Amino acid sequence: MSTPTAAGPFNELLVGLYATLNGNISAGVYDDVPERITKPYVTMGEMFSIPDNWHGGFGWDILSTIHVWTKARGFKSAIDVANEIIALLDHKIPAIELPASWYIVSIRFVQLQTLRDPDPEIRHVPVQFRIVIHQEV
Repeated sequence: MSTPTAAGPFNELLVGLYATLNGNISAGVYDDVPERITKPYVTMGEMFSIPDNWHGGFGWDILSTIHVWTKARGFKSAIDVANEIIALLDHKIPAIELPASWYIVSIRFVQLQTLRDPDPEIRHVPVQFRIVIHQEV
């Protein structure tokens, strides 16, 4: 039995999401985008977390954003990549290795937003997921 801790396995979750997407969607996946990379690509974005604790246990309710970037006049190609991400993650529990005693309770698609960049050929589509993780005690 592990000792409970309120600290969440956020780095491991980020690495696991990256591994789940990398090679399984039609765009490159980056945490830090190298210079001169061509679009389309996906970047690992922001995580917002609030405690999801209960009497005798710890957990986190996380909003995780994944950003899709394309070079196109319309949103179709960016939304196509976003749909690939949603298909891989929504209502699924990918094989993400969290530290002992932590586990993913659920991953749910929350929202997709279409954004225009100041460059008229760039399209940006943030895709947000709600991820709940708990720690067995």
